[in-house]
Amino acid sequence: MSGQNQQHYQKISNIYDDLWSYSEEYIKFMTTKIIEYLRLKPTDTLVDLGCGTGIYAKSILKQIQLDNSIICVDPSEKMLQQIPDSPQYKIMALDAIDFLFQAEEVYNKVLIKEVIHHIDNKELLFSRLFQLLTSDGIFLLILLPPTIDYPLFDEALHRYEKNQPHYSNVANLLEKVGFKVSVNLVEYLQAIPKSQYFHMVENRYMSLLSLFDDKQLAEGLAEMSQKYAQQSVLEFPDRFVFITASKL
Repeated sequence: MSGQNQQHYQKISNIYDDLWSYSEEYIKFMTTKIIEYLRLKPTDTLVDLGCGTGIYAKSILKQIQLDNSIICVDPSEKMLQQIPDSPQYKIMALDAIDFLFQAEEVYNKVLIKEVIHHIDNKELLFSRLFQLLTSDGIFLLILLPPTIDYPLFDEALHRYEKNQPHYSNVANLLEKVGFKVSVNLVEYLQAIPKSQYFHMVENRYMSLLSLFDDKQLAEGLAEMSQKYAQQSVLEFPDRFVFITASKL
């Protein structure tokens, strides 16, 4: 992860959960899908790589009780401080690749959600994951599609499309290192009060928005105000690509 992105997450760590947990139903929906695609069982050992504040690790434990601690890995210590001090979590302040090369044990379930665009050497990451994953293990990688319908200003959408890795390239790279791969699309219809969503954008809830300085962001918000002047609630499809990788 670049220094700029690390600074971004350090800066918003104290408000990150507030920015993202705008809908308990959304978090519950995504968690249910994660459990389904990981085929998560109580006896599994789960690694959440790039866990942030542990939003999904915490939500998973509301739906399924695991015998082993969830291993929560993130380079931002401030983000990790939002995770409860509990035996249910093993917290490690490390970059994903550093963590994998320091690991001395194998894991059977690994989650990476909306982090892969921050990792430059994806092939190295995937190769090491293939080595560490048990023969019956599952690696679930979740990312956004090449285009999104978020109610953002035009330049933000343009930069997103320019920088977002294409899921087909990611899937091909996983197959190259030895994984058997399946790709599925998951969609959730968001409905967020406009004032709340504008607050999220103002606080740069997506790392994408850290690319814009205060003046550019203010101009973007002004553009959004004009575009959505007649709406009090912003509805849009939130689409995700679920890439499931296994050795079998």
